[in-house]
Amino acid sequence: MAVELHLPKEMDSAGLAELVAVRKGQALSARAVRRSVERLWASGRFSDIVVRTVEAEGGVRVVFELTPMQPIVRIDVEGNVVLSDEALLEVLRSSGIAVGQRLDEESLQTAVQGLSRAYGRQGYNDARIQLTREPAPRGVALAFTVFEGKPTQVAAVSVTGSPGLPLSELLDTLGLRVGGVLDRGGLDSGLERLRTLLRERGYWRANVGAPVLQQEGDAATVVVPISAGPRFTVHFHGNHHFPDMMLSRVLSYDGSEPLDASTLGRLARQLESFYRYRGFNDVHVESREVHRPDGEAAVLAFDIEEGRPLFVRRVIFRGNTLLSNEKLREMLTERIRANEPQPATPLRLREVLEMGPGKRLLGPPEWVHEPATVFVEEAYRDAADLMTEAYRERGFLDAQVRFTRLRTNVARGTAVAWFDVTEGTLMRVAEVRLEGGPKGFDGHKLVPVTPGEPMSLEAVERGRQALVTELGRRGYLFARVEAEPKPAAKGVNVLYRLEPGQQVTVGRILIRGTSRTNEDMVRATVRLKEDEVLDPEKLYESQRRLALLNIFRQVTVRLEKPDVPEASKDVVVEVRERPRWEGEIAGGYFLSEGPRLVLDVSRTNVDGRGLNLSGRLKLNYVGWSTQGLEKANLARARCEAVPEECTQPGPYEWVENFGGRAVLSAVQPRLHGLLPLEVGARLDLIGERVHRPSYLSSRVAAVTGLDWSATRWLSLTLQYELEGNLLQSGDRVLATPSRADQERLRFPFGFFILHTVRSSAAMDLRDDPANPHKGLLVSTSAEWMKDLSSYETTSTGEPIAALPINGLKLSGNVSVYAPLTSRAVLALSLRGGTIVPLEKNARVIGSKRFFLGGSSSLRGFREDGILGEDRRTDLRRQVIDCRSLVHPAGCTSELLTILQGQAPVSEGGELFTLAKAELRIPVQSSFDLGLFLEAGNLWLDRTNYVFGALRYSAGVGFRYVTPVGPLAFDVGVNLDPDETLNEPIGQIHFSIGTF
Repeated sequence: MAVELHLPKEMDSAGLAELVAVRKGQALSARAVRRSVERLWASGRFSDIVVRTVEAEGGVRVVFELTPMQPIVRIDVEGNVVLSDEALLEVLRSSGIAVGQRLDEESLQTAVQGLSRAYGRQGYNDARIQLTREPAPRGVALAFTVFEGKPTQVAAVSVTGSPGLPLSELLDTLGLRVGGVLDRGGLDSGLERLRTLLRERGYWRANVGAPVLQQEGDAATVVVPISAGPRFTVHFHGNHHFPDMMLSRVLSYDGSEPLDASTLGRLARQLESFYRYRGFNDVHVESREVHRPDGEAAVLAFDIEEGRPLFVRRVIFRGNTLLSNEKLREMLTERIRANEPQPATPLRLREVLEMGPGKRLLGPPEWVHEPATVFVEEAYRDAADLMTEAYRERGFLDAQVRFTRLRTNVARGTAVAWFDVTEGTLMRVAEVRLEGGPKGFDGHKLVPVTPGEPMSLEAVERGRQALVTELGRRGYLFARVEAEPKPAAKGVNVLYRLEPGQQVTVGRILIRGTSRTNEDMVRATVRLKEDEVLDPEKLYESQRRLALLNIFRQVTVRLEKPDVPEASKDVVVEVRERPRWEGEIAGGYFLSEGPRLVLDVSRTNVDGRGLNLSGRLKLNYVGWSTQGLEKANLARARCEAVPEECTQPGPYEWVENFGGRAVLSAVQPRLHGLLPLEVGARLDLIGERVHRPSYLSSRVAAVTGLDWSATRWLSLTLQYELEGNLLQSGDRVLATPSRADQERLRFPFGFFILHTVRSSAAMDLRDDPANPHKGLLVSTSAEWMKDLSSYETTSTGEPIAALPINGLKLSGNVSVYAPLTSRAVLALSLRGGTIVPLEKNARVIGSKRFFLGGSSSLRGFREDGILGEDRRTDLRRQVIDCRSLVHPAGCTSELLTILQGQAPVSEGGELFTLAKAELRIPVQSSFDLGLFLEAGNLWLDRTNYVFGALRYSAGVGFRYVTPVGPLAFDVGVNLDPDETLNEPIGQIHFSIGTF
């Protein structure tokens, strides 16, 4: 007749009625009541829920009595002397007890226990914690009163049994000191350290018992029972082909397992397997123990009868017509190689040459083998099963490959192996039928099985999984699909039986853990809507979108009771928020910059809707650097030599010696008003001041922009930047500019104010953006740049006429990834760009030009090291003219630098082209080999572009595959180095990620 929610008056009841599945006028259902309780509990707002029924005219009233989790508004800590308030509050926070959190009884008990443990670690084992709760406006106040008591001291330490180690080392390992405070938590850690130490020392049967505390007043005697047992060493006898060090690594025994009969048998079998996979098929290993009479030492000996190496001279396959002998032999070799046991760690060359216990150098080791010549019966039978599966995947369902016999020549140590192949009849797919399924569902296009093709059980299984996945996307989460291949007159009929079950819809979306986050924002970010058909992929997509907000440490989006078939499933969104404030301070000293202070601070989720603020300050004082000290010494010497020209520094002149970089950022990952569109915004304020002997650079900039992830594969960005740059010349020439120096010196001397509008679009159809195996990437960008104010000077500070800056910078990239095998990939890329002036006599300053060379473009050249082709031609002519002079005094400083053997610095260009091809070949599970060929060039003046004038580079590289992209080490070769301009023949590059 009615449904009532009873809760305190001051509690907000908004959103609770929607969580109750019991409705007025419906028949009372235990299932509806249970679901209501589950939803209310999952909301995380209640510590207790009681449901009762009250008889009423014409039916019953269902009453939900809700005990809310009260928010904690204040936490007080009293009586603590040994531990500070902050230390105890940190213990409480780690248990989930903090101001602003809801009070949870289980977390509260955990917090009290944590406080007791914290005092126990300080030796206050009798400390008591008294908890007091007091009602407070809008919540509850907690008071933790600490009765510390007196610390327990260590009166004595007694070790019983046979410790095996000196007492002083035992005490250091246990962390005990007579007269010190007894730390029970530290004692437990010390016991574990002692067990580890005993194992490392060879006491493999050591037993460390639980300590006994004999307490007398405020002191206690700690009794530690230890039975170390004998100290084991491992000896190998009869190993003539493998050194002791290698066999020890094969065993890789550290004492963590009990040294019993089963372990000894397993270790012996490991050695036998190692030998067999290296050609010693008749090897036999036995283990034995030899104990010293006093029982303090023992030898674990392995007696090895190696036998003669067996060389498989030939492998014969009989009955095969479809698969060649070479293919089958390759499968056999791969199986042997995959099963081959390896030592725990790689060997050094010295250990490879050390053959046997006598450390005899036997020259080329006999055990260097080829897997194709090794016989191991287990591997041969596994390979036969693999060959059988290969036949059946090609439609020969009755095929059978068996290893039948091995004929050995004992005198020569050789063998011939036989495999019998019964191929059977090729079975083709006659018909593919689907039975069942929801109305209008056509799954034929999902099944990779076509009539007339060879029958493949693996393809049939892939079709079954594809049908299950597609039904799940349509809401049939509990669908069952069975595949039944049946022989027919003209092949095999494949029947898929579909039992879709109920179509599942989204029930209620329950949000948990959002104490500082607006719940509406979370709901808008989640891609699921209540009462719509449930698509499991939207669960993962919602989790990804919430994680990208960067305001949660952990995000989980899951179904409530996912294994219970129901027509409606509630979705639980659990989040763990990041702390309000995060920060880090670091410092150091650098010769070029002086003392440096680095400060990072961030404020997360300022408005409850995802706004994150962050700041980074890198401050250095160049007055105490090497260049600052040199400058001060020169000024002092000048004053001593010419006192009348000496000037005293002003009272605030020291402030000019500060340099560094400051960045303030505001990031809104998702604009709430535009949800569900994934549009984010950010604002960066940047200030930089850099002192170098050759220049002083000052820069301020403001950058704001929007990012829109239109779909999973299409993203758009729009950005506006306003910057001011002041570049002044120093008193010395920079001999070897760094990459950062080169970028700053691309601005002309003087003061410039520029504003820039950038836009870009990217269509990413790759299967994995970090490690692509197949797919397509197309990206374009456009940038309009114009000066608002220009005051250009020479390097000496004299003003000169400045040309206008007004141009459009365009670039594009197309990358294709084609899989060649399961992991081998051919990657191709085409890139190009140009800068178009928008008014007469407009120029392009260096910081806005294109640059080529380095890990991301032509790897045979140094980073940004390619000269414009027109500039290179002109510079070559000037160098030749300069060399023809009797005295090079008339040459420019740049030409003199080239004559001294240095390469010139690139000025960039207004047009570039680039083509790249790379073959990525897997070597091991996480290592790839890359072979690349690249061609491209750069032109300082776009009107001088010549289509065929290209620079070429080739090379090889290694990639270590990680989830965030490969770590790449490349060696690039310049195929036509310009010796006139001192271009090196090659370069080495290390980078994270590839194209």
